[in-house]
Formats: sequence, C-alpha cells, structure tokens
Amino acid sequence: MNAITIAHLSDIHYNPEDASQISTLLKEKGLLVENLLPQCLEILKKRNPDIVLITGDLTHEGNASHYRYLKQQISAALPDVPILCTMGNHDVRSAFRQGFLEESPSDGPYYSCLSVKGFRFVSLDSAYEKGLEGIFRNDALDYLEDMLLKPAARGTILLMHHPVMEAAKSMGLTMDSRFSKILKSGKITALFNGHVHGSYTGTVYGVPQFTSDSLKTGCDYLDNRLSYNDRAGYQIVTFDRKGDWNVERFLLHPKTEIFFEKKFN
Repeated sequence: MNAITIAHLSDIHYNPEDASQISTLLKEKGLLVENLLPQCLEILKKRNPDIVLITGDLTHEGNASHYRYLKQQISAALPDVPILCTMGNHDVRSAFRQGFLEESPSDGPYYSCLSVKGFRFVSLDSAYEKGLEGIFRNDALDYLEDMLLKPAARGTILLMHHPVMEAAKSMGLTMDSRFSKILKSGKITALFNGHVHGSYTGTVYGVPQFTSDSLKTGCDYLDNRLSYNDRAGYQIVTFDRKGDWNVERFLLHPKTEIFFEKKFN
C-alpha cells in the first residue's frame, strides 16, 4: 500500500473580532491567524498532503463568515485535498455547518467519516457534552462502533478535540470502559487531537496518539498554572507502506515568549 501524508492543524481560534484578553495581547504583538495560516499553507503546498485534519477550535466562537474564510484559504492553497474537522469547545456548530460545510445550520453534535488511501477517518465530537472537559456521548460511540463494523483496509484513524492525557487533568478526555474497549480492540490505527495547545506524541493502549500545537498560541502546564506563549505550529504525520509512522513538527515561532499566565485547577 502507498504511504499517506497527513497535515494536522488544530486550535486555529480564528476570529478577528474576538476581544478576549489573550487575543488582544496577541494582536498587540502582531501575531494574527491571517498571517500565520498562509505561512503554514505555503509549506503544506510543497508537501502535497493527502488529507488535512483540523482537530477543533477552528474559530474562537466565530460566525459563519469566519469558518468560510478558513475553508476558502485552505481550499485555495490545497485544491482537491479533502479536509476533515472535529469540533472543539470554542466552535459554534451551526456556524461551522453553514460557513465551512455549506450546509443548513444545526447545533447538534458533529460526526463525520471519510476514506483516503485505505484509511478510514472518523470525526467524533468530544466537546459537545461538557466543552472544556472531553467526553463521548453514547451516540458518538454508537456512531464509531457502527463505522467499525465496515471493513477498512488500513484501519480507522479517530479525530477528537481532547487528548487522552493525564497532564491535561480536567482538560483531557474522560476515559470510560466502552471507549477503552474500542481502543484495545486493535481496530483503531491512530488518534489525532489538540486542545492543549502543545505538541505531544505517545500511545494509548498501544494506539499512537498525535496531539498538535495550536496555530494561534502555545500553552504550557506548569504546576498549578497555565502559561501562554507566542508559540504557534502544526505538524505533518506520515504512515509508510508498512504502517510505520513519523511526525514532523513545524513551529512558526520557535523562540517563545510568555505573555500571560493564569491559575490552572
């Protein structure tokens, strides 16, 4: 089987009208998504990915026009490359459906599936129930189990916003017995996620997990506080013919500067 190249973006938080403290500080530093996204796309054009995955928080509580902007920018740079998204705790599902997917608006949870080069990609909505804390509703796991009944030559790759990560504490995905059984089944090839604004690679019950940097701002977990910095990045994950994988991390601001901190419970 052929190799596959996966462009993995997360936590873009695009909303030029957002007046939150963090966004205001970033604007003062001139660090705008409108500048960072084109830099990312220029590299991706050269790498010619087979699929683009965006693992949540495409906008920061944005409207349909903000989602439309992201779709237009990515599609213009990477025409004919499929894009699959998952929803984050700052996404507005009705606006996403209207602006990004060009569908009728709906506030319900977003689940989706597509196949590329023998891999089945399944997007689940881990942010729908509780937002900041990740959890899968029964209907999400019903959707996944139904997908797994159908054959996929190279297995299933799962997208969700929240990582399975102890260090993330309440911001991680709450694991339950039903989801752990699915991960132990051998039917899941990989997990892709974001939410924590940092790049991490590990395994969950032997399943590789790829957590991407944010394309807007970095965040580090230091004892009892969250430390925000001007790190911004994305990654490219490749699976070769044998199924072995490799991660390439791209940082747009590798020399980070802390600009905001707050207590982390």
